[in-house]
Amino acid sequence: MKTLIKNIAIIILGIIIGALSAFQAISTGWSVEVRKNNAWRMHQNYASAELSIYARAYLERSGHLPLPQDQAIYFFSYKDSDGNDLTANCDYEINGDDFQVYWWSISLHDSDFIKFENPSRRYSFNMANLVRQNDGRYKISISAKAKTGNWLPVNDQAAQDGAAFMLSLRLYGVERIMIGEAEQLSLPSVKRLGCS
Repeated sequence: MKTLIKNIAIIILGIIIGALSAFQAISTGWSVEVRKNNAWRMHQNYASAELSIYARAYLERSGHLPLPQDQAIYFFSYKDSDGNDLTANCDYEINGDDFQVYWWSISLHDSDFIKFENPSRRYSFNMANLVRQNDGRYKISISAKAKTGNWLPVNDQAAQDGAAFMLSLRLYGVERIMIGEAEQLSLPSVKRLGCS
């Protein structure tokens, strides 16, 4: 009888551990292979046929519909260039240069990859709508307080709460060589200027 109870307990424990690990993989994208470039990360097999069932479930749950990597590369960042978490109670500056691609954009999202609501209804900048500096480079400010130039606002409540957010960098019309050299690409820096 003790053996039967022990075996049932082991089976129940196995089911619980399996369900929790599956939920964690689906919630966080554990099984998506990640390549890093400073604060940015790229999901290597994002739109690949080899994607695991957990990673596919993660993408479906998140609402992402990625293009194949011979058409687009997606980078994400939850941290600044010094490795600190991105939070809405801090001001940030993104500095970068153009990419040799057909089109690119930088967007601000909440930690669940949903557009970060703000009164200005401004969620991203792209290569066509950026105000550039004299040398052709760009600077984007992220802050709850209005800034001149390229400003991505966070809402006041998120700033008061210190809510986490993320950035996405999307490159469309990429050359295959860029995919293989994702870790060496010159990606924008994300500098924290100060926090309230």
